[in-house]
Amino acid sequence: MQNQDGPEITLKASGTLAALQFHIVTLDTAGRVKQATDADVAVEPMLGVLQNEPTAIDQEAVVRVSGVAKVMFTGIIAPGVAVTTDTSGHAVAAVANDWVLGVTLETSAAGGLAAVLLGQVVGYVVPT
Repeated sequence: MQNQDGPEITLKASGTLAALQFHIVTLDTAGRVKQATDADVAVEPMLGVLQNEPTAIDQEAVVRVSGVAKVMFTGIIAPGVAVTTDTSGHAVAAVANDWVLGVTLETSAAGGLAAVLLGQVVGYVVPT
């Protein structure tokens, strides 16, 4: 599936994000874009998916915050699964207490890209 147009925001990068296009990102304490590394609700809510590759601090980082985006995945996940981030900014299936980025629209390949509908079931997975 192709990346679809959707709302994007432009913020400053926290440093080089050159190898992180299509990774899940969040904000650092200075309000700059950084790689997401923790899906836990109390620690790090996700901002969206990085669309470009800034190479230095304060360069423009374009982040898809809604709509459909290609996202890098760690493993194989079926369509219709709520996803979150792993420690590398890759999408993984959400579990209890995780923030949810969105829902998969197609089967992902391990280490590959797949389409995610961002902003669906936003919030976190309630513990059972």
